[in-house]
Amino acid sequence: MAETADKTVSFHTLGCKLNTYDTVWHREQFEQAGYRVVPFGDTADVTVVNTCTVTGQGDAQSRQMLRKAHRASPEGFVVATGCYAQTDPDEIAAMPEVDLVVGTTEKTQLLDLINDTCSLGRTFVTRSRSTDFQDMDIMNFGGRSRAFVKVQEGCNEFCSFCIIPFARGKSRSRTIESTVAQVERLVQAGYGEVVLTGVHIGDYGTDLDVAFVDLLEAIDQVSGLERFRISSVEATFLTDEVIDFLASTPRFCRHLHVPLQSGDDGILEAMRRPYDSAFYRSLLDQLADRIPGIGIGADVMVGFPGESEGSFRNTVHLIESSPLVFLHVFPYSPRGNTPAAKLPDHVDPAVKKQRGAELRKLGQSKTEAFCRKFLGRTLDVLFEGRREAQSGLLQGVTDNYVRVFSPGPDAAKDSVLPVSLSHIEAGRVVGKIVDS
Repeated sequence: MAETADKTVSFHTLGCKLNTYDTVWHREQFEQAGYRVVPFGDTADVTVVNTCTVTGQGDAQSRQMLRKAHRASPEGFVVATGCYAQTDPDEIAAMPEVDLVVGTTEKTQLLDLINDTCSLGRTFVTRSRSTDFQDMDIMNFGGRSRAFVKVQEGCNEFCSFCIIPFARGKSRSRTIESTVAQVERLVQAGYGEVVLTGVHIGDYGTDLDVAFVDLLEAIDQVSGLERFRISSVEATFLTDEVIDFLASTPRFCRHLHVPLQSGDDGILEAMRRPYDSAFYRSLLDQLADRIPGIGIGADVMVGFPGESEGSFRNTVHLIESSPLVFLHVFPYSPRGNTPAAKLPDHVDPAVKKQRGAELRKLGQSKTEAFCRKFLGRTLDVLFEGRREAQSGLLQGVTDNYVRVFSPGPDAAKDSVLPVSLSHIEAGRVVGKIVDS
């Protein structure tokens, strides 16, 4: 490729926080190589689409964005990377809009691969699988108010519906020393909150002969860090030792995302989930008891093969009666090469849609009831670097993930400030910054 001093690059990210982290790292690498970053959809010399394959919709959206990238820059170089690029590279390579397909293993070599592919004059595909954690140090998290830190990659669980172990490989962990150094860099860059993320973050350290709680204790000691958040952790890895530690430190954001998937034991078994509904419910009660005010969220899948009306009602009942307050609801989507795709009794799409709508409505009511508990109280809010477009109000989140809107000066952006929560208006929690 020609000199990069006048070259432009754009990015589009689909999917999870891990993809967001990877894209931020790619952005820094391109900037250091002399590229100027332009918005996705603008004409660019190189466009990188970080794809997702967790559902069929993720695949379709990835293809849509790759086509959009080519339409915006018909003479540019279009790169597909991420999970879909790892699991179905030939499918993507068959798209005439794509010049380079880079899976999750060679992503750290992206710039070199672009230069190599330009000399080939044809679509180039990478195919290997990673066996070690790849440290991808980030200096600044793209102007966001909080920064993600990837501490774990891959998964060894192989739930019957999930393609991610094939996309991300086996479980592997970033060392405690490397993680602490990354958090320290981000704190020095001005970030008061970091979010620890991974594919199966509770499995952290099993390949390093350390425990997840050892990592948490080390991060808790980083000077200048105001608070840390855990992105998503499986129920079976929230041990008594982990819960004891989280309950003991004021730096932990009282917010956990604990995937449920189903509240029916038969469906959980068919999904190959390593817990039953009683274990999950008992864990939630323990978290709510030990960490007052905690906001607990969950992934919930509707329409898994064999999900009867009774199975679905078991899920509804568990959610209604539990401390869950945030729901991410999505329909089952068959993925090739997974056992679930071969199961009988697939659920009609219209039924999936109806069940999903019911759970989303239930989730909204539980979220509002949770938020109402904190009206009249003062909570610390991390304000983001953007205002709500319609009202012009600042917006941010409390440590337990209540989204708050408040008047205030631009100087409040990216800061943690005390806010008195006064009322709910049009589904939004509204408050006022407390003067010091």
